[in-house]
Amino acid sequence: MSLKRKELEILRLVIDGKTFVEILSKLDTSERNLRYMLQNLNFYLRKILNKVIEKDKEKLLISLDEREINSFFSTVYKNYYILDNFERSEYIIMGFLYLKDMNLTTLESRLGITRATLKKDIEMVNFKLEKHGLRLDSEKNRFRIIGNEKKLRHLKALKYIEYTQEELGWLHKDYIFSEIDKKQLERLKELVLKIENQFSLTFDIEFVNLMIIFLYVTLERIKLGYIIDRKANYKFLINTEHYTIIESVLEAVISKDMSYEFVHLTEYFISGGVKDNISELKSSVEKYIEGLEEKCMAVISSTIEEFRFSEELKIKLMGYLIPAIYRLRNNFSIGKIGERGHLYETIFLYSTEEKFLPEKLTEFEIYYISCEIEKEIGQESQKVMKLSHLLNIIEKNSLEIDRENIIKELIDNYGKLIKIDIFD
Repeated sequence: MSLKRKELEILRLVIDGKTFVEILSKLDTSERNLRYMLQNLNFYLRKILNKVIEKDKEKLLISLDEREINSFFSTVYKNYYILDNFERSEYIIMGFLYLKDMNLTTLESRLGITRATLKKDIEMVNFKLEKHGLRLDSEKNRFRIIGNEKKLRHLKALKYIEYTQEELGWLHKDYIFSEIDKKQLERLKELVLKIENQFSLTFDIEFVNLMIIFLYVTLERIKLGYIIDRKANYKFLINTEHYTIIESVLEAVISKDMSYEFVHLTEYFISGGVKDNISELKSSVEKYIEGLEEKCMAVISSTIEEFRFSEELKIKLMGYLIPAIYRLRNNFSIGKIGERGHLYETIFLYSTEEKFLPEKLTEFEIYYISCEIEKEIGQESQKVMKLSHLLNIIEKNSLEIDRENIIKELIDNYGKLIKIDIFD
């Protein structure tokens, strides 16, 4: 016997005062399964604390103080907990991100699983890593995460932030983060705050924490020989006063000849001071959106009469584009490009040629914008359709038609969706 994540979740829900029915709904399980899990949970509650969950009408009750709760979870995680495949795959990712000389034998031992199970878990690991443009590569039975260097750094920084802030017992954080140099983190915090001061800005605490660990990861990767040597907007950023500040502060930890590393960090630190209503960028972004609206209108005018961007869409694009100018929000929430709609090419060409924004948008940002606009066009097209457009479609695809009868049938069937612009 053992306990799993769902059973411990039940205990937390009981402690929070949820009813039997509420727990059933929350876990999306059957009454029979819930009763079985409660029985198993009670076995360990009795074994560890000599207490059990009891049912009083629709309520599930147990009296535990904070000390008892902590003691129970600590004992379970140490002695009786079984990781599910999701947790095991996370454990494997964290191991390869943060521990040196990680191998399959070590993982088998720590996770208490067979080699066959581990190989299945590695399939899930690769499925997760694929979303970040990364993969687990093996050479002579030694594994390492490889792929886009920037995305690897982003993932490592984000995972650290996620799991150091979240209360988890199954991850064994003391083991996973055992090689992190805490003193180095403190030194880097001083540098981040020095940059904040010289930028004459106030960074959010979340941003400060993110940049401390991102700097740590950057230095670690540079030490291993993984150095970034390209940047699309290099010439723009290297001539900013922000670059000069970043270089002067960080030359204590990064060699001055690594200008591309400084440029990437400059971009991220600039974004820390970008607010959604920043006046310097607002005018440029508004002009970009106005020009984009005209381009889109020209393309879709045959299907939707007098189409305009709604205020809601303009606000949404404004809120996305202002911080996107300096990339941090998008770099640290790595997106995947799906199927491109019919407007994507128009928006791509416009965004390549426009002169309003201080730097060009990335392919993913253009994809996001095109999706939002096409979503609105789809909603608009449900409101009204031109009868002349529908007839055009029919006439182009028919040799002989009964025009009057077709008009009648279209109006009879789709009257609410059609704008009647023909009266003959």
